[in-house]
Amino acid sequence: MARKAVKKAVDPSVVKALDPKDPDTKYVGSEPFFTEDMPNRNTALGQGLSWYSRFYGRKDAKDLLLQYLDLSGNQGLAKVIRKVDESNINPSLCWLARMTLRGLKLTESESQRLKDEVNRLVLTVQEPEEKLSQTGGKKAEVKEVAVRANVQEIMKERTREAAGEIEGMFDDFILAGAKSTFNYKPIDELAKKNVLPQHINILVSIWQKRRDEFEAVLEGKDSQLVQGYAHLTKTQVKNVLKLCEQFLSDFNSYVSIKKANKAPRARKAVPIEKVVSKLKYLKTFKDTAMKLDLTSLHPVKLHGASEAWVYDTAKRKLHHYIADEYSKAFTVKGNTIIGFDSKASEVKTLRKPAEQLKEIMGSKPAARKYFKEIKAVATNPNGRFNDAMIILKAF
Repeated sequence: MARKAVKKAVDPSVVKALDPKDPDTKYVGSEPFFTEDMPNRNTALGQGLSWYSRFYGRKDAKDLLLQYLDLSGNQGLAKVIRKVDESNINPSLCWLARMTLRGLKLTESESQRLKDEVNRLVLTVQEPEEKLSQTGGKKAEVKEVAVRANVQEIMKERTREAAGEIEGMFDDFILAGAKSTFNYKPIDELAKKNVLPQHINILVSIWQKRRDEFEAVLEGKDSQLVQGYAHLTKTQVKNVLKLCEQFLSDFNSYVSIKKANKAPRARKAVPIEKVVSKLKYLKTFKDTAMKLDLTSLHPVKLHGASEAWVYDTAKRKLHHYIADEYSKAFTVKGNTIIGFDSKASEVKTLRKPAEQLKEIMGSKPAARKYFKEIKAVATNPNGRFNDAMIILKAF
């Protein structure tokens, strides 16, 4: 028999609302929230069930039930129910579990139905097999079926735990006022949990979506997003984007470290020319009015370098890339360089490109000092290239 389905109540205000990313939310609204003073509980309950059924399926229902069990202190039950086949899931009762996390107070019969459902799901995994004895037709002794741990599921669970800790870093960052200076290192959390490199894409996907969302907020074209993040100033939104880039940089660095520490398989090395073949750049740039005559280095110089100067001729922006302390060198991947320190690397707009680039092309220490003294707002690069960018120096 399963244990009691709820050990503790969960404060609805700390449970993040679901965002199905579906245009129909403009018409049916966002995820429902329930209060004790609802005018018509049955109507609200029916509308809630319809909302979840509209945007989510059985797999999502199972995930929401697991979240409910985890948050209510029933991690043991959650681990067992993760083995349940999705075809055995009753979505309506999973929606009911989710609604309790959104403030719904269950009636006694609803609470009992939810507990019974949890018990039923546990039994589908742990129910022992009965065998007839060969003589007398008597039933053999009932033996419990042990739930074997699945290595892949265990490692994915570690990834989810790390994702939760990293999400906590983000929450702390927002609560602290989304300041421009921060010292969060997701890579340490990933190393502590020993997350597999092949599972890092789970985290990358989450934080790329978050970065894209805040980029849309900064552009101000989506009125719903702007309204949703109205409590953040434009500067704070930029700081959030800076944090997202830092996290994504750490994820890439972690993969590089794990691969570097892993014994390489004997296989043919990919030529650097092929690795950098998709990187967009401008070979030459000449502007007589601005007295500029620039020739780009080949992208192969970037691969393995620890510092680089890149000039965007279209926006007059000078990019200074510095490798992070983990990777020690850049790696080219598609149209992006990775392995750079997103906090130490900077971008500044040049007012007098001809004069300023001449100084940058001098010695390394002089170039760094001169760039630091340029009076312009410094931003952090994202590593993406385009066909207007000249690679000035890489070493």
